[in-house]
Amino acid sequence: MAQKDLPPKFGVAFLPGPPAEFSAWCMEAEGLGFDLVGIPDSQSVYRENIVSSTLAATHTERVRFGPMVTNPITRHPAVAASAMATLAELAPGRVILGIGSGDSAVHNLGLRPAKMVELREYVTTIRELLLGGESVYQGTPVRLTWKPPYVPIYIAVMGPRTMELAGEIADGIIILNGMLPENIEASLTHIGAGAARAGRRIEDLDLWWWTSASVADSRTAAVESLMMSLASGAKHLAQVTTDGKQIPAELEPVFHEVMGRYRFDQHQIPGGANVQLIKELGLVDYLAERMAIVGTPDDCKAQIARAQKAGAHQFCLLIALANKIEFLRRWSKSVAADVS
Repeated sequence: MAQKDLPPKFGVAFLPGPPAEFSAWCMEAEGLGFDLVGIPDSQSVYRENIVSSTLAATHTERVRFGPMVTNPITRHPAVAASAMATLAELAPGRVILGIGSGDSAVHNLGLRPAKMVELREYVTTIRELLLGGESVYQGTPVRLTWKPPYVPIYIAVMGPRTMELAGEIADGIIILNGMLPENIEASLTHIGAGAARAGRRIEDLDLWWWTSASVADSRTAAVESLMMSLASGAKHLAQVTTDGKQIPAELEPVFHEVMGRYRFDQHQIPGGANVQLIKELGLVDYLAERMAIVGTPDDCKAQIARAQKAGAHQFCLLIALANKIEFLRRWSKSVAADVS
């Protein structure tokens, strides 16, 4: 079956909150049939990722889960490998490790994101530690003295170069480039090119499209509820470079302004400065169309069908809404139950 003919699957990403609440969200997601729980890693903004991942391990039985995503700057590869392998002992076959160059976790410490060469070395080191217990990182031997289980490594991607790197070396890919057909087609092209360099096929990789999501009685209400996530999407598109990201030429200067003015201390804060920024710059409609599945149930189903036609079939829904349980239930009943 071709990728674009596959039925859709849905995962969710929860910004880690208070432990009891987070555990309840994970149990509800599993009970409603979601396939994946992604857990963002940003120590200054959310609760601790590894503790939250442990809660996911102990409060679910089927769903896959793990950091989506950590980064090479705030977690040494030996620390990350040991944590993931220990989680895999708690929940065999269900743990994944998502890695990106670094976003709010890094910026809130006054540090810089990892460069491409650093991201490659980080992924390679973790894989070697999980497979053989030994590696060399930044010229220094590193090891695990116990035999760890292997955990699949996913890379979060936005631009062409990172997509090609992920196609070459990752087990799975978290795609943040957007949900418009041209975004999906470009992503598949670049990932496929990287896979071909390594003698692999794109069909061998586990691809998840990361998108904000909200379903409501009206599109206006749904869009209003996820403004903070749309602002984050704007910053992702502008980060490092806008080259190759299918941004209309007239909007490129606007996205550069977003990156220059984005408040990382208010990352994903409802109604905060970042929300006001995208409103001021007139980006809300464009971001809602590109970076979200949003609107009435029929709106959401139409967006999913459009993305499927372009070649996407697995969607990780970022749920930054206050009432996550309500969203999960409504999505499952009014959207997921009617798409195939």
